[in-house]
Amino acid sequence: MKKVILLVLGFCLLVPTSFAGLWTTIQGARLKEVKPTKTYAVDVIGQNIRVYEFDTQEKPIHHCIIVFTESEYKAPVMQCWEKK
Repeated sequence: MKKVILLVLGFCLLVPTSFAGLWTTIQGARLKEVKPTKTYAVDVIGQNIRVYEFDTQEKPIHHCIIVFTESEYKAPVMQCWEKK
């Protein structure tokens, strides 16, 4: 009996985490995709740096820049400011 209870509990704990990626994909399918205003690469020796610029869709309108590097130690950086 204990094995059955442990098996059911283990199944209940694993199912939600295994479907997390599927749930995110389903929820993301409803979102409107917005193309960046500008995309370009920065010429830096030894690194691949990509820059994306876009304007937000809601009021007040902000102009944002996101910088991505292909490094496992650096996270993307985003900076936004109000567009006048």
